Amino acid sequence: MGLFSKTRIAKFWGAGDSQICCSGIDCEDNEFTTYNHPNMRSEGHVATFSISSGDDAQGLFIHVHYTGHWSFAVSPSNVDIDELPDWEITREWGTVNSHSETLSIECPKAAKASVVERVVEE
Repeated sequence: MGLFSKTRIAKFWGAGDSQICCSGIDCEDNEFTTYNHPNMRSEGHVATFSISSGDDAQGLFIHVHYTGHWSFAVSPSNVDIDELPDWEITREWGTVNSHSETLSIECPKAAKASVVERVVEE
């Protein structure tokens, strides 16, 4: 990433047993807890984040899961497109917290992240 890069690195990691943190991206907050966020509370220790840049047809869903350790999975956010966006995704273990994966995503500077309602099949 150069001085005038059109991308930035968004990072996500878990903290404690109820908190998900993010940095490097516009987000409604940089710390989310499973106890006080309306799209996380009723689902327990799981959440879904969405990253979109507005001008791209495709964004990412980040699926967060806690089992004593935090882990992340990604999927396309547009159900009509089966490809992930061309954003570099890096996964590391314990780089921010010893009990959490750190997910780094090189995304467009215009990208924003938010917690969304999880898709629950009935």
